[in-house]
Amino acid sequence: MATESPFPDKEYTERHERAQKLMQRDGLDALIVSEKNNYWYFTGLISYQLDHIQRPQICILPKSGKPLLLIYGNDKPKAKALPWVGEVRDYVDVPFPREMIAGCIKEMGLGEAKLGFELGEDQRLGFPVNYLSALTEALPKAEIRDGTAALTEMRILKSPREIDFMRKACDISVKAYDRCLPQLRPGMTRREVADRLFISMIEEGAHPRHPGFLMLNASTRYDDRRYEKGDRMVADLGACYEGYYGDITRQSVFGKPTDEHKRDHETNCDVIDRCFESMKVGGAIAEVARVANRELVKRGYQAVESPKRIGHGIGMSRAEPPSLNEVETEVYRPGMVLALEPKVRSATSAVHMEEDLLITERGAEFLTTGRRELRVID
Repeated sequence: MATESPFPDKEYTERHERAQKLMQRDGLDALIVSEKNNYWYFTGLISYQLDHIQRPQICILPKSGKPLLLIYGNDKPKAKALPWVGEVRDYVDVPFPREMIAGCIKEMGLGEAKLGFELGEDQRLGFPVNYLSALTEALPKAEIRDGTAALTEMRILKSPREIDFMRKACDISVKAYDRCLPQLRPGMTRREVADRLFISMIEEGAHPRHPGFLMLNASTRYDDRRYEKGDRMVADLGACYEGYYGDITRQSVFGKPTDEHKRDHETNCDVIDRCFESMKVGGAIAEVARVANRELVKRGYQAVESPKRIGHGIGMSRAEPPSLNEVETEVYRPGMVLALEPKVRSATSAVHMEEDLLITERGAEFLTTGRRELRVID
């Protein structure tokens, strides 16, 4: 049976080997992942059940050897076809047999092990927390620990193929925006604009089941409010390609732009350029928020209140570590993909633009284009 994974076999075995080295570092005997993106990251198993909270999917990755998957029975044939997966254990249907978690852990010889779960600030379990409580009773000699450090380290640095997918997601996002704008006219509702933007993402190559995300003027309430002449449209959108996101924000004006529109737009572009220039391998990420604030204040705009971030990591989630704010402890490392979005606020306006960039050995590289032009919708 052919697999549906977008990555070659080697990518998954390398992920497992990297995770196993991090387990050694962190004193863990296994990582147990169930959150949708972590599970997909380690297994490559594309499943409808990832959006079905009643049917957990669980991957148990030991510090040596292949992972065991505990899955809904309908997915068993696909799971057993994955060459990088070891054992597969399946259940019939709801209610989920929670005792199977402890049973699988014991079967793998991990009944007295140090087990890393998704317990940190940037993590979520893919099953109810009372299952974890029951697990401590079923495995009294095991240690339940937080596996966040290893999981964050895994996903914060992208592989070459992940970066290729994100380049494509960024390209789709920019082209979708360009495709959509000629279809817009003053008087259109936010719902009409949202419909056209989502359709444009699909037409440019985003997956129809989940093309991406969109906010219009900081809202996801696509309602009957109309854009009239003189209104500014701030579209924060990102296409999803093979499970990876782009994330851009663009400003357009219905009718003739005012001087304020032009000034805000130019300031946004300039501040992004100054931030971009500061992003060097090994440098403190926290510094970029200070750069943004210095540039904003110098131009007569409001500083961003700490610890509000001016950007974030992106990948399988549209926002993930690191945060681009003054309290971030990470440094720039090759393989990071970041969304940079300094906010431009004055007494009369609040707008922003957003660019995606890749940190390479040579420094930062923009993955998105087109921000310099303030688009007009007639």
